[in-house]
Amino acid sequence: MAKLLLSTAEGQQAIDLRAVNSLGRHPNNTIQLLDKIVSKEHCIVEVRDGRFVLRDLGSLNGTYVNGERVRGEMPLKHGDEIALGSTRARFDDGSGVALPLPPVGPGAVQNPIASWPATNATAPHSPQALAGQQVLQAPPPMRPQSYSAPVVPTAVPLPPQVTKGYPAVASQAPPGNPVNARPPPFAAPPPSPYASPGPPPGMPQRNLGGTRVDVLDAARAIGTQIAAQTKGFLPFEAIANDPKQLKLDYERLRITWELTRDIGLERELDVLLDKILLALFKFTKADRGVIMLRENDGTLSARAARRRDGSTTAIQVSSTILNHAIAERMGVITHDASMDFAASKGKSMILNRISSAMVVPLLHENEKEVLGVVWLDSESLAQFQPKDLELITSVAGQAAMFIENTILAKKIEQEIIVRDRFQRLVAPNVAEQMISGKLEVKKGGQLIQELTIYNSDIRGFTAMSEGTSAETLVEMLNEYFELMVETLFKYEGTLDKFMGDGIMAFWGAPVVHRDDAVRSVQCALEQMEVLGRFNRERIGIGKPALAVGLGIHTGPGVVGYVGSSKALSYTTIGDTANTSARLCSSAASGQIVISEATLSKLGPRFEFEEIEPRSLKGKEKPMRRFNILREKLSAVAKVS
Repeated sequence: MAKLLLSTAEGQQAIDLRAVNSLGRHPNNTIQLLDKIVSKEHCIVEVRDGRFVLRDLGSLNGTYVNGERVRGEMPLKHGDEIALGSTRARFDDGSGVALPLPPVGPGAVQNPIASWPATNATAPHSPQALAGQQVLQAPPPMRPQSYSAPVVPTAVPLPPQVTKGYPAVASQAPPGNPVNARPPPFAAPPPSPYASPGPPPGMPQRNLGGTRVDVLDAARAIGTQIAAQTKGFLPFEAIANDPKQLKLDYERLRITWELTRDIGLERELDVLLDKILLALFKFTKADRGVIMLRENDGTLSARAARRRDGSTTAIQVSSTILNHAIAERMGVITHDASMDFAASKGKSMILNRISSAMVVPLLHENEKEVLGVVWLDSESLAQFQPKDLELITSVAGQAAMFIENTILAKKIEQEIIVRDRFQRLVAPNVAEQMISGKLEVKKGGQLIQELTIYNSDIRGFTAMSEGTSAETLVEMLNEYFELMVETLFKYEGTLDKFMGDGIMAFWGAPVVHRDDAVRSVQCALEQMEVLGRFNRERIGIGKPALAVGLGIHTGPGVVGYVGSSKALSYTTIGDTANTSARLCSSAASGQIVISEATLSKLGPRFEFEEIEPRSLKGKEKPMRRFNILREKLSAVAKVS
């Protein structure tokens, strides 16, 4: 069976030939060559009329058989030596005459053929071949090892944008840009049967989290890719005789350790991302780097960007590669972006001088959702190799863990703040139930058959306000409310609202206790004691004392969340709330006025006195009222 004896920088191998074999850098080829000098679709070796023929596909650097450049196509014979960039091959027609593997090429050298051993497989019609002489073939012309696509001077520069303090990712070339293709002598190759179709005309731009990108590359080809999941470490016995794998494992461990040392304690997310980029620049040849994170709405946002030259010019990325890396959860590497994206003539790639790029998703090993992507690119060809991609993938997994932990820590900090703020509105135990989801927060209410509702306000507050500055008044109210609400939460009441100088609260929802009415009255009594201490302090510094009256009523009421979809208030409405407010209005300074309904829930626990009935607004008959004096000593003894 006919074979192709192949030698590349990756090693030597013998490949059985099919009827049609395509060779090139793109992974869709039958034989993929990770060679920076090889074109995406370089040449084809196929059977025609019973013999193999090599056909060049218009490769930029050409295909050479025995040192002679192939113009169109050339028949192959046993022992022919083939050169594609820095890749070397020998053709074995399967006749049984063994051929040695060609030597491994030294990489992108200026004289690759000169390093080959002398051979009789010379050009079929050369004078030396006719004379039977052994010759050393002259080297074919080589493409430069590193190429940076020039920008036409008349091109309009892309305006830099800023997203969250970093250089944003720019979009396609501006309208009217004269850059249409790679300038001579590096003209784009003719269309090949393997080329991807161009993008449909008029395809709009897409916005990824505030970062404009060019989606005209939606149908472009993708370079080499490997699984993004970090590869596990094999047992030492399995790789003891594999120095390459041992070296790779050591490098992965070393870089992971350095990453842990340098950024493991960082808790500011944007600082962390910038440190990760800086670490990646240490062991890659990237000229530019961007880290994009997925926002809550699912879009990507550039959160960190860095250029090796320190400039802040906008950085171009490919939405195709980004979306592919995320959708497939794969790392992607392209050796020559302007060639790999030749279907769209590579305008934006040439303008932004992108020659090679590597994109890896940020994916923690045990997580299903991609957190974002790391983009690295260079102006030089083939700056990233498969080993770099595997290493970056390993580091990206570690970085994803750091990012995830940082986001989680920020989330916990925010929840603590929210919890603290929430606990200022309801009792701590009620807040815990709401935060944990045991109490549902949604618009609407429900009828509670027994609520005890409390109201209080400051007597003479209006007159006090007339002679006091607004700042002094607010400071006094905040001190007063702080003491009153602390006592309210002590007895597990639910704060409804502040109404100027007044406080409204209730017991019986969302948490129900058998002694809610008792708790309400105990709270009122203790608040009077706290107010007394507060007033003594005020008098001591020459400030007037505050006089407060309270009203408490028990009955049915509707409790729930009232308001708009953006601002809800947990409150109670109904006649019970109105009656409580009327009782408060009728209370004299220092009185805790309760209704007969509330008194019936207290039992013999408190000392009280009945005061004259009062006709309350909205009530037909005068209402019986009772002033709570104190809690009985016997009741206090039982509690203690």
